[in-house]
Amino acid sequence: MTVIGAGVIGVEYASIFSAMDVEINLVDGREQLLGFMDQELTDELVHQFREQGMLVRLGENVDAVTYQQDGSVLTTLKSGKQLRSDLVLLAAGRSGSTRTLNLEAAGVEQTERHLIPVNDFYQSSQPHIYAAGDIVGFPSLASTSMEQGRQVACHAFGQDCCNTLENFPFGIYSVPEMSMVGQTEQELTKKNIPYEVGVARLRETARGQIMGLEEGLLKLIFSLDKQELLGVHIIGRGATELIHIGQAALVLKGGLNYFLENVFN
Repeated sequence: MTVIGAGVIGVEYASIFSAMDVEINLVDGREQLLGFMDQELTDELVHQFREQGMLVRLGENVDAVTYQQDGSVLTTLKSGKQLRSDLVLLAAGRSGSTRTLNLEAAGVEQTERHLIPVNDFYQSSQPHIYAAGDIVGFPSLASTSMEQGRQVACHAFGQDCCNTLENFPFGIYSVPEMSMVGQTEQELTKKNIPYEVGVARLRETARGQIMGLEEGLLKLIFSLDKQELLGVHIIGRGATELIHIGQAALVLKGGLNYFLENVFN
């Protein structure tokens, strides 16, 4: 299978089929997949993909996809490379299903992909009309969409709601799982915020050894001055569940001492 598009959906499907011993070609025009994630984690993911035998082609754009007489599909890249496979999965983004809503009559602006731009309170270009969930674009996750809807209700009825997007956890159900909350090293570097990093590899823990885990890591980022938790990044089995311990510490302004002075099973 050739998967065109290495966003969340493309990465999930490519890794799931690869885990079932399907030979995968993963193609994306960007130089880095999942650019919103911490680069150390995505580098680890690409390494694991290639260890599984997946062909990862980043920085490559597709020129043509054609059926062949033998029933195969030939994907030709603009660089001249050719990828032959049994089928092609196009995962190059989604469009909003708003065409039947006649939003133009209400004066609600849309993007070319029929997504609705919103402000920090999820108000559209018409302040009395809100939008939340996949229709507003990133991150398009069920858990975050439900929280967006709650924030819409709070703002519409004048209730306080302090949770913000930077406190939302992102979960990617690839094989292996990936999850994050807070800021990445790249974001902190751009903001000139000094930080320190702690990394634990799952194979170094007793539980990881019992489970036979050879890959996966947990990464914590702390501010250098106040030692506050700034970001949590996990790749490996159970990452999307484990992230919530880090999320709680981050939202409640926990610091390095929280992790040093508490005992975790």
